[in-house]
Amino acid sequence: MSFRQQLEEVCARVEGALGAVIVAEDGIIVDRHAVSEQIDLELACAEFAGAAREVARAAASVQAGELEELLVTSGAWLTVLRRVGPGYWLLLFMAPEGLLGRARYELRRLAHVLAGEFS
Repeated sequence: MSFRQQLEEVCARVEGALGAVIVAEDGIIVDRHAVSEQIDLELACAEFAGAAREVARAAASVQAGELEELLVTSGAWLTVLRRVGPGYWLLLFMAPEGLLGRARYELRRLAHVLAGEFS
């Protein structure tokens, strides 16, 4: 199954999903699936990948271990980032009323499936 098909499945399983992306830590998109056009996925991925890089650096500096997941809430959407391998993240953008627990579960499941592709 292609990356895009896997991202489509995650969005179909998570109520409120607006889009899902596999992104490198430098912000370059590997693949994407947009449910809604209300998010500029390219810009959002570049910004959130940079934020994840900084949080991961902070976690390492205080010896907290490797950053696995990051949740960002804002007025417009929820964003869940999940590490899929060294230098790569899964991002799921959701409406504020979306099912956060289901989103975290689906990203954790997909990260496990994709781990061999990004190790």
